[in-house]
Amino acid sequence: MSLAIKRRGKFVDLGHIREKVSRDAGRKFSENDIKGLLSSLIKKGIVEGAKEEFAITEAGRKYFDKRWRGIRKSLNQEYLKVYRAKEYYPQVMGAILEICRDRWVSVFRLFTGKAWLQRKLGPKYITIRSEKDVQFWLDIHGIDFIPYVHKINSDKPDWLVLDFDAGKNVDFEKTKKVVGAAFDVLRGYVVKPALKFSGSRGFQIWAAFKPHELPKDYAPKKLRTEKRKRNMFTFYSDIVRFLESKVSEEIPGLTTSETAKKEARESKVLFDASIIKQMGDVRAPYSMHFKTGLVSMPLGLKELRGFKPEMADPDLVAKRYTGRGNEFLLEPTDGSKLFGEVVSWCKG
Repeated sequence: MSLAIKRRGKFVDLGHIREKVSRDAGRKFSENDIKGLLSSLIKKGIVEGAKEEFAITEAGRKYFDKRWRGIRKSLNQEYLKVYRAKEYYPQVMGAILEICRDRWVSVFRLFTGKAWLQRKLGPKYITIRSEKDVQFWLDIHGIDFIPYVHKINSDKPDWLVLDFDAGKNVDFEKTKKVVGAAFDVLRGYVVKPALKFSGSRGFQIWAAFKPHELPKDYAPKKLRTEKRKRNMFTFYSDIVRFLESKVSEEIPGLTTSETAKKEARESKVLFDASIIKQMGDVRAPYSMHFKTGLVSMPLGLKELRGFKPEMADPDLVAKRYTGRGNEFLLEPTDGSKLFGEVVSWCKG
């Protein structure tokens, strides 16, 4: 697997292989041990060697792709995610490029025992403009793509994002009930929501609106925890809070829009409005979650009730994408009816 996650044609030296194998096996291997292992793989045509450096062959890649499923629990789980990301993303490349176009993108990079979110490459914020850009990040273990909610240098969000963050005591089925209710509320305002699994324990609903100005009589909802500026980001975050209030009328006691005091919402589903801000980012549809290895998979509302997280396995999503194409469709709608009620609610 250490060789299979390298880019094609990449040769690595004996010391590198010895270090990775010893780490993953949990015991030390001598140089002669590694040479013996590599020699046996070379004889099988799985590995090739040149000047004390080694690379996996195409036959080796095919062998490993069949082999890993039978031994997956014994493998380095972080590197298995990296391997699977490299196999998965080329199959959904069109959707990733479409959602990341003309905006900055953060990328989660994953190594053994650690992961971090990278926002810049050198002094510049990251952009994803081509397949080559995606492949660059895959080659350095970037597996999770998180675009910003606004275009580069824009002063307003492109998307309304309802991010449902379930507390640790909330049953998955209850979370789905909240998501379904929010979806219906949006449709009641003639908005066309797009639903997706988060890749972990939650879901997101996105929506887009036709070009509009900030309502003239809008004043930000007063919150105990912050002083708020009057702008489009604040307005969109208040839409999230308003929608939570509408869902709470239907399902009382199960939802909140208060992000403070995490321990106080262990039994609630948070409508997280905090991501809608300047430089706020959100996981792309079809992106692989760096913790779970599952895909942030688009869903139809009718699929929500029967959905289980294992359905978001990268192999299954890639197969579905091949058959159906990009299912995360954001159709801009007229939000005037929704906006009017949000303005009145904020005043109240």
